[in-house]
Amino acid sequence: MGGMNALGGSTARAVAAAVVSLSLGVALAPVSATAHASEGAAPAPPVRTIDPAKLRRGPDATIPFLQDGRIHAGGKTVRVRVPFTKGRQALLGRSGNAWLVASYRKGYLRVHRVRANRAPQLLPGSRTRQFGGEFYGIRVSRDGTRLLRTRYDRGGATVVVTRTVDGAPVDDYYTTYYSQPYDADAGRVLLHKEDETTYEVFAADWRPGSDDDRVLGSLMNAGFYRRDLAFVQDGVDTYRFGPTAISAPGAPAWSARFAALDVSPDGSLVLGVGPRLVRKRAVLQVRRMSDGKVLQQFSYGKVVDPGDWSISDTNEQTARFESDTRFVFQFSKAGRSRLVRCTTSGRCAKASDAGSNVSITFERFMW
Repeated sequence: MGGMNALGGSTARAVAAAVVSLSLGVALAPVSATAHASEGAAPAPPVRTIDPAKLRRGPDATIPFLQDGRIHAGGKTVRVRVPFTKGRQALLGRSGNAWLVASYRKGYLRVHRVRANRAPQLLPGSRTRQFGGEFYGIRVSRDGTRLLRTRYDRGGATVVVTRTVDGAPVDDYYTTYYSQPYDADAGRVLLHKEDETTYEVFAADWRPGSDDDRVLGSLMNAGFYRRDLAFVQDGVDTYRFGPTAISAPGAPAWSARFAALDVSPDGSLVLGVGPRLVRKRAVLQVRRMSDGKVLQQFSYGKVVDPGDWSISDTNEQTARFESDTRFVFQFSKAGRSRLVRCTTSGRCAKASDAGSNVSITFERFMW
């Protein structure tokens, strides 16, 4: 994805393996799913393996998603008329009255504004030449005002922040640590930075265009500005993460080998990826936010080779809450993918048709 950093004097491959492991919440070998958060508690429920063929077809997922060249949102579909290389198109989010869609084709990354019955418009300044040995991650801020592009090369990672309205540069940041932003909103970015004196890596709440850095912890693997939550490591090299307030960071209330993907609207539940491997698949977990107790577990996405820098084709991040009691996640089998909806009571149903890879807003990916 080395040099000295919070993981120690590792080689580039070792650092890459650790970063992929952290970013996905997947351990390099199977470990106990109860981890630190549930020590002394009742055993976690068994891991369920979903077979979509045996599920009834329920209503379409209510979260926006992109599949087979169409954005599904609010009961309507919008055609994305932008050519792309197979597996290299992603729904980023909203900006004003348009959807932002990232695509890769013939050595270039582009971001387009997409609206119904309108020709796609190239976002100013978003056309990026991708050279050999480079990898890119792209996301848009929650308020749609900033585009963040992370370029990975042999030296490290560079985050470039631009305005979506005109492509004007806001700021950039380089680190030898291979990571990318976890969230962005209202002019702020959650990411890893390095101390300029010690070169130690830390989780930061950063305001691009200023020297305003707030230290949240040693490392993090998830963050949600609109919930005032970041999931930070509970020590050094523990690989256990738990929730703390961005506005008043401290030791997490609980910790586990777990990477959060979404929080329920009422804040009582958190959805994410746990460390166990079942039939060579990662495990999606529903945990109670107050103490980290595992309430439900599902066989989830394909396991990532920890030596593989690219995490874009593995889809472990496609999972979101629809309400306090319903969530959807992608399940892929035999080259076909669909969204499955489950309730907190355990009932599940299909929530989309089978097709190509599903992309949802604010996923972290690397091309």
